[in-house]
Amino acid sequence: MWQRCAGRITEAIQNVVEFAKRLRGFRELCQNDQIVLLKAGAMEVVLVRMCRAFNADNRTVFFEGKYASAELFRSLGCHELIGSIFDFAQSLCALQCSEPEVAFLSTLVLVNASRPWLQEPMKVSRLRRRLELAFQLLLRRTRREGLLDRNTRVPCGRLRALCSQHMEQLQALRRRHPPALLDAFPPLYRELFAGEAEGTGAAR
Repeated sequence: MWQRCAGRITEAIQNVVEFAKRLRGFRELCQNDQIVLLKAGAMEVVLVRMCRAFNADNRTVFFEGKYASAELFRSLGCHELIGSIFDFAQSLCALQCSEPEVAFLSTLVLVNASRPWLQEPMKVSRLRRRLELAFQLLLRRTRREGLLDRNTRVPCGRLRALCSQHMEQLQALRRRHPPALLDAFPPLYRELFAGEAEGTGAAR
């Protein structure tokens, strides 16, 4: 199940990379900062995008061609993490965001000038400000300005906590199983997460 989930996460991250490439202004950032933002934010964006695949009525998520409850993921051995991810997806679904709104929320999660190791944080900050202004214009036009209120906007601290939990569970998996297990995971997943679990990182 870990391998299956790693495969789906990798596919989702590849979509995030393509999304970033098409984001006006992103490719104008230096290569280092593009990599830093993607490494730090891709998993967070995947969690935001999960609300599009989540059925809040029965707490199921679209996985490998069908809707699955948290029970399907029991064999992962991280019930608390799965429950927290489902809770987060349900809270985002409650905002009833349109696809353009989810896209803007994703960009604001991705383009974060406070990420460590950025070479040109001011340039990232300027890009983020342009994105925020465009989002505000969209919300004003659709009379959804309240989406950026403190009580409804995406809680970044919660996203970071979920990503930290994911890393902790991956580290626990490494301790329980031989290294060959992770060798079967997709290369991109290993680069982003397994390297961090070893404390080496993968940003180059």
